[in-house]
Amino acid sequence: MRFPAISVKTVALGAAAATAAGLASAYTAADADAFVAGPGQMVARITGPGSINDTVGRYNVIGTDLGILWDNGRREVLAAFGDTQSFNGWSLLRGNLFALRSNMLLRSRDPHLSDGLHFTGHSGPPGHAKRVVKASRRDVTIVPTGGISVGGKQYMGMQAINLWGDPGRWQTRYGAIAVSKNNGRTFKQIVAKRPNYKGNRKFQQIAFLKDGGYVYTYGTPSGRFGAVYLGRVPEDKIANLGAYEYWANGHWVKGPSLATPIMSAPTGELSVAYNKYIGRYVSLSTRDGAALRTAPRPEGPWTKPHIIVPASNPVGGYAPFIHPWSLDGPTMYFTYSIWHGYQVYFMKVNLRRG
Repeated sequence: MRFPAISVKTVALGAAAATAAGLASAYTAADADAFVAGPGQMVARITGPGSINDTVGRYNVIGTDLGILWDNGRREVLAAFGDTQSFNGWSLLRGNLFALRSNMLLRSRDPHLSDGLHFTGHSGPPGHAKRVVKASRRDVTIVPTGGISVGGKQYMGMQAINLWGDPGRWQTRYGAIAVSKNNGRTFKQIVAKRPNYKGNRKFQQIAFLKDGGYVYTYGTPSGRFGAVYLGRVPEDKIANLGAYEYWANGHWVKGPSLATPIMSAPTGELSVAYNKYIGRYVSLSTRDGAALRTAPRPEGPWTKPHIIVPASNPVGGYAPFIHPWSLDGPTMYFTYSIWHGYQVYFMKVNLRRG
């Protein structure tokens, strides 16, 4: 996401604070707080100067955000980041202290998460985590929204942002999926493209869940103030937008215009997974900080959100993304971006069986 820089207008993208715009669905009897054993806690800072990863020296990453995590099916976790600051001689000649690349990707094989998430590689030449999806001249930036591995390929949800607005509000030109056939080194193919128009407005940002032979796509409109909508597609048809069906008032139907909310507004920067320890599906999202919901099925009904990290501590926190290797025990780990300093932190929350 956007950050302070010498020649770029600063837009604060701190945690959204807004009033919920109605209910998404009937809530289950067990609210999300029944599964939370305590507040979210910071484990370590994982990007930037002084972090547990030398991202400046190893990857030329000074500041960044997001850290969307998914298992690539090869005993490795891929981490997609948003707008990234780096040193660049050409930027200095143009009067900018930092250069901007719209996104980049790091890798981790670290199974020991209690002391933080350690990166073990990147996509790009030595010493530089490159931009993996390039923005066109019509867009300000390309920002990842989710990731999943299907059939040996890596699929990364992305949003093409063409206008930054007030804090927590931005405008996309389209949402889509970028495809990599070489384990995230390059994402050359763009599929399932959704122009920001009519029903596709609901799916400008997507999070993925693979379950029962389907890929579920949890969609939100541009920004952090929309509700959450659900689509699904057979795994082998993930690139075919016409093969998707959508959850509408308790039924699967064709056409995104018919999709009805499964989680209430305001919700942004969503991640979804099945947590074996509590035996329920879980989601984390930006909502007055970081909020957790649970559900018995991918479509819900989803519980009311439980704030595990308040917007006031740390100030400017947003975008909690679940680590896929922390779903079978009482501690669930996630990345969390902090606007002040523009870095990504590794967090944890302790769960209990309801």
